[in-house]
Amino acid sequence: MIFPLSVDRILVDRFRAGFGRSLVTVPATSGTHIVVGGHDPAGSEDGYPIGLYAAPLPETGAPSTDAPALHWLRTGWPLRAAAFHPTQPLLVLGTGSYDGGYFFEGELVLLDLASGEHRYLFADDCRREVRSLEWADAHTLRLLIAPPDDWEDRAAWSEGHCVDLTYPDWRTVPARSVRHADLTGPRVPASRPDPTPPVAAADQEEPRPGEIRSLTVLPDGDILLTADHVLLERWSAEGDRRWSVPADPDLGGGRIAAVLGDEASAWVEALGPWGGDGGGSFLRVCLADGTELERHTTPGRAALVTTSEGPLLVPMPAGYGEWAWSRFRHGPHAIFRDMPRPPCTCDCSSDDDDDEDCDCHCTCPMCTIDGEDGEVWLTMVDASPTGSATDLAFPAAERCRRRFPWSWEPRETHFGGPGAWVGETDLVMATVRYDGRVGIPKQGFVARRPIDETSTGTPSWVFSIDRTPTALDIDPSTDTVLVALSGGELIALDVTTGMLRARGRVHVRGVPVVPTAVTVTGPGRLLLGTSDARVLVCHLKLT
Repeated sequence: MIFPLSVDRILVDRFRAGFGRSLVTVPATSGTHIVVGGHDPAGSEDGYPIGLYAAPLPETGAPSTDAPALHWLRTGWPLRAAAFHPTQPLLVLGTGSYDGGYFFEGELVLLDLASGEHRYLFADDCRREVRSLEWADAHTLRLLIAPPDDWEDRAAWSEGHCVDLTYPDWRTVPARSVRHADLTGPRVPASRPDPTPPVAAADQEEPRPGEIRSLTVLPDGDILLTADHVLLERWSAEGDRRWSVPADPDLGGGRIAAVLGDEASAWVEALGPWGGDGGGSFLRVCLADGTELERHTTPGRAALVTTSEGPLLVPMPAGYGEWAWSRFRHGPHAIFRDMPRPPCTCDCSSDDDDDEDCDCHCTCPMCTIDGEDGEVWLTMVDASPTGSATDLAFPAAERCRRRFPWSWEPRETHFGGPGAWVGETDLVMATVRYDGRVGIPKQGFVARRPIDETSTGTPSWVFSIDRTPTALDIDPSTDTVLVALSGGELIALDVTTGMLRARGRVHVRGVPVVPTAVTVTGPGRLLLGTSDARVLVCHLKLT
């Protein structure tokens, strides 16, 4: 389903630099070369995208990024091989990867180029990595597949099984019909194909573009963005980059930026090394030319939040990861997820059934603490009449007021996530709850919660979601809450009632994008940041 959003233009486009983690060029039956490109999913929970493109560029052999995709799908594993049928408009795709433990897993996909329908041919209990494909004739497809695993079999990395699948008419092969018994064949050399390096790559001095983390519109119409590949960039409304503060190995990219009241500089929160549990890093950057004015580090993890008098820091327990962060926009006060105890340091494992009744008194989800000391609170920072707006500091304890538990359901663990104020009395927040399971679908929600002095935090409405929310903003002109989900969907809700107004995917040149940042810029107008380093200028078409 297409979300009712019109993409007026692409303001920032670095998609070419990230195109093609694994790239396979195969000749079509017509003699025209078609390119099948697959790349790593950035921010998506729906697998690996694979696109079919025509008319490759003669200089690079890569498809033009301005050309629409002829077909598009997502697979559970990276692309390894592809082959067009010699006489029919069919294409088979082979995918797979090593799971890091024992197994080589993958799938075989049959794509009908006439109808656009695709079918997964391996049975649900038959996940075999496909290493190469070729048509022996119009009825027989020859596969090289990996052994099921490398348990006591290191040769599995360089050998596989040659298998012939024969059908009278490949257009009628049922989905999920190929079973283990059909995939027996002689053991032959079958080394794993290496992913092709990205084509049309960016300047080698720049890191590979990643997802857009935040978008901020300045009073003059310019845009600040943070992303995995840059700490901070400033772009004009016409799409010209004015300056860039690149990511580096120590700081990583930027998570969020907060413009100071004088509009001459902004603090930016660095993502830091992936998986790091050290302190936080924050840079104040001149908005005129992007020069670094000062740097602030904290001994432990911290998050940047905004208040009416300027940016502040709040403590973030190390080891909790991205789900501890929460961002509330458009409010008079800072809101943060107050976690009073440090993370779990016990020897028990939260996924070990034997520890279900653990009494070690830590705060991991399986070791819940009873009482106020174990509660995660929604805490508000009162404004301060004094202090310099350029100083980045933790607020004094007396300014932090616990309003109510972060989770309105007793004994549930609700993670952090994006949110926005509705006036000065309500919050709209989106997150997922921990339920002891891994994977998707998620159990999550978008909720509106009163935050006035008498409120207990009970939501006035709750809308269920099945993916992790990545961004949220409110269009006051239409009273619409816009929420981006990591699976690639956008949803639009009525801010007063929580009723669904629209949901679906946004397409650019025939390809669904994965929204990771949403910023409303005016009535019915917004900026959309994506997982593939693009910024789109859009307008809503809700009826």
